[in-house]
Amino acid sequence: MKRFLITALILVTGLFSLFATDWYIENYDVKITVGNNAVHHIEETIDVYFDGPHHGIVREIPVNYTKYNGMTAHIKNLECSEPYNADEDNGYYVMQIGSSSKTYRQESVRYVISYDYDLGADTNDGYDELYLNIIGVDWECPIGSATFSLVIPYVSDAGYADKEDFFNQIYKNTHITGGSYGSGISNVKAYLEQNSDGSLTIFGRDTDMGSYEGITIRIDLPEGWYHGARLPWDYRPIMRIVHPIVCILLLGLAILLWATYGRDNTPIIVARFKPPKDFSPLLVGYVADTTVDDKDVISMLFYWADEGLLSIEEKKGDKYEFTKLKNIEDYAIESGKNIPTLEVTLFNGFFKNCDVGGKITFKDLEKNNFYETIVKTKSATKSFFAGERSLLDKKSVRVSGFMALLSALPVITGALRVGLYENGTGLIISLIIGAGLFLINLGAFDSLFKKWHMRKSNAVGMIGSFIPSVLVFGMLVGVEYILHDEISVFHNLLTVIGCAGTAFFSVIIEKRSKYGDEVLEETLGFREFIDKAEIDQLKMMIESDPDFYYRMLSFAIVLGLENKWAKKFDGMIVQEPTWFTGLSPFDIYYLSRMSSRMTIAIPAASLPKSSISGSPGSRVGGGGFHSSGFSGGGFGGGGGHAW
Repeated sequence: MKRFLITALILVTGLFSLFATDWYIENYDVKITVGNNAVHHIEETIDVYFDGPHHGIVREIPVNYTKYNGMTAHIKNLECSEPYNADEDNGYYVMQIGSSSKTYRQESVRYVISYDYDLGADTNDGYDELYLNIIGVDWECPIGSATFSLVIPYVSDAGYADKEDFFNQIYKNTHITGGSYGSGISNVKAYLEQNSDGSLTIFGRDTDMGSYEGITIRIDLPEGWYHGARLPWDYRPIMRIVHPIVCILLLGLAILLWATYGRDNTPIIVARFKPPKDFSPLLVGYVADTTVDDKDVISMLFYWADEGLLSIEEKKGDKYEFTKLKNIEDYAIESGKNIPTLEVTLFNGFFKNCDVGGKITFKDLEKNNFYETIVKTKSATKSFFAGERSLLDKKSVRVSGFMALLSALPVITGALRVGLYENGTGLIISLIIGAGLFLINLGAFDSLFKKWHMRKSNAVGMIGSFIPSVLVFGMLVGVEYILHDEISVFHNLLTVIGCAGTAFFSVIIEKRSKYGDEVLEETLGFREFIDKAEIDQLKMMIESDPDFYYRMLSFAIVLGLENKWAKKFDGMIVQEPTWFTGLSPFDIYYLSRMSSRMTIAIPAASLPKSSISGSPGSRVGGGGFHSSGFSGGGFGGGGGHAW
């Protein structure tokens, strides 16, 4: 009894899957005549049973294979036994067959569709291939019975010894799969016959196919089996002309725009012993190189210490303890200084949950996630120089950004010169190398000119910025030789010169605003004083202000002169700062060395420990393309639904 119930349940489940929809395909017959020009004639006879009310079917045939091999299939000479409307949609040729004025209910309808399916030239290296979905895996209904025949013509000059060898090779190299997408198993019954003219016919049959199940055939053919197949438009000859024109015009445009919008005024540097008014080391550091790094932020600790807001005690292992001596808000009132909000936020973020007289250790910085405050401070400093305080001319910034994007154009035209859709390896590799050149150029030139006024000599920096371009030129030449067995030094050189040259000028198109010129001149004048101040002059300043060395130290740090500043006072009697307690005997270089250690230690100590514990996980495996193919893996097929 139990066995009977199980059998009955299986039968009911099978019947339910067959009639779950209110329509299904009773018989599906496909006749294919393979063309050795890669144009295959296909005739489909589809017997559909409509149980519920429907007007007809929608047949969807895939035509876009650009993601697979760069090709697009063409459908020609389309005929249908019933009225239809057709259009391309999302990579499919969609036929809506039937009429809204006619409705089918509980009756069978036969649809006969015939068309030539032009796949274009075979792109496989070393062999040709016939890989077709005889019945696609996108039908939304079951198929009661499926039959097919596929005629393959005998091509005498395709590498077969004779017709018998042709039969044997096709028999050996034909693989038929069935089932849902990805299935490599075949339950399809098929056999091969040779016709009197030497051509072969493959007959096949399958039954009780479920929704989204299909039949696929794959045959390995000798290289050159296809003759006269449609080739894509070869745009390389045109690109060999377009590419030099683009590179030359783009570089010329970049130079013209630089001359029009981007020529900076030469700063007039006059030594001055004060920074720009109300500027802290953080702001001075940004004006000097328009970047905010960890050194700029950490310099504020020495600045605040000199202003009496905190004291520093050195601990073992390059660690420090900081004592809060004042609230920064109270200090602003007492001193009458206009302290930017970003500096107030930085100070309070450093002494988070700490009252006056309290101490902050490295563990507190970690617990309070001070690194997040550092990141926000960097962003806030950039935002501080906006509007009336913008360091750059707004129009030049827009033009610079536009030209920076255009600097990628020589890379694109250069890659198109060597790559075709049918064999995109060269195109892809060239684009990847070119994209690297594009990004490296912008980064290298931007860094070069940001630090322009901070270097002793920019000759080495200039040379170093163009080294990536030289390396990329060698890579492009090598790739072209390996993949195409030819070299065009001229075109590859143009690619590099066009991209690098345009990127170079796109960066220097950025012009300083009037305000930017003023504060830069003041900053460079202040740097000139720290860099070139005479010993006698410094002695006089020390006599009038014993803390003068420490007053300037934080600014020397952001201007990259802390060691040189310390060296100027070597041999002078400079009293130890009241705000610092060290472990070793104090000397004039003590704090400059400490600033370098702090710049590394504090950001590292401020990062919170990750709460996510890593695990080795599972290695993702995956096989390659199996030689026998799989269901739904070929061209054509598609599917459909009722409407």
